[in-house]
Amino acid sequence: MTSQYTLNATKRDYFGKRASKRYRRDNMVPGEIYGSKENQSILINGFELSKQSKDPQFYSNVIDLSIDKSKVEVILKDVQRDPQKSYITHIDFLAVDKDKKIHVNVPFKFINEEICKGIKLSGGILSHIITEIEVNCLPKDIPENIEVDVAELDLNQSLHLTEITLPEGLELLHGGDKEHDTAIVKCYKPIEEVIEEPEVEGEAEGDAEVEGEEGAKASDTDTEESKETKETKEPKEETKKD
Repeated sequence: MTSQYTLNATKRDYFGKRASKRYRRDNMVPGEIYGSKENQSILINGFELSKQSKDPQFYSNVIDLSIDKSKVEVILKDVQRDPQKSYITHIDFLAVDKDKKIHVNVPFKFINEEICKGIKLSGGILSHIITEIEVNCLPKDIPENIEVDVAELDLNQSLHLTEITLPEGLELLHGGDKEHDTAIVKCYKPIEEVIEEPEVEGEAEGDAEVEGEEGAKASDTDTEESKETKETKEPKEETKKD
C-alpha cells in the first residue's frame, strides 16, 4: 500500500507545557501515534505538515510516516488548532494494519451541480446537508471521496444514503437503510425577501402641502355655499309705499 502523503517525524524527548512551547517556536508540532504496540510521542515538521494539510484528502487517507529510521502507516485521528491563528498545535495519528478494516470519514463530492434540473430549470439552490460519512474498510480501499450525482435532482427533492453507489469494499457505519435513510443533499426554492421602500421625507411634506391646499379650497367652497344658502333663506323686506 503506497500513500500519496508522507511526513517525517522524530521521537519526542521532553514533555510539559514549556517543552511544547519551545518545540512550537522551533516550528515542530507535537503529536501522538496510537494503535501500535506502544503509543509513540513524536514531533512533526510544521512547514511540511502545513503544506500537506491544506489538501482535504489528507484527512481521510493513509499517510506514510517516517520516524527516524522506521516507517509506519497511519491515518489522522485528531487535530488541535490555535483558536485565533488556526495553525496546528497538536496532531494525533492512528497506526493501521493493511489486513484489518478501519473506521474512517470519507467526504462527499457533489457532481453535475451546473446542470442540476432544480437549479437550471426552476431557479433552486442546493443545500449540502452532510458533507462526509463514516465507513468501514481496509486501508487500501479508502477512496478520496464518494461521488453524489445531482444532475436529475429537481426542485423540492432530496438524495438519500440509499440512493448513492458506494465504491467497492466500503460499508456504511451509520444509516443507509430504510429506517435510517439520511438525506445528503436537497434542492429548494429560496424565499424572496420583500423590502419595503421607506417613504421619502420630501414627498411626504409635498403630499401634506397638497392636502392642506385642497382642504383650504374645500373650506372656502363650503363658506361660499353657506353664504348663498343663508341669503336664499332670509326673506326680503318689502318697501313701504307712502
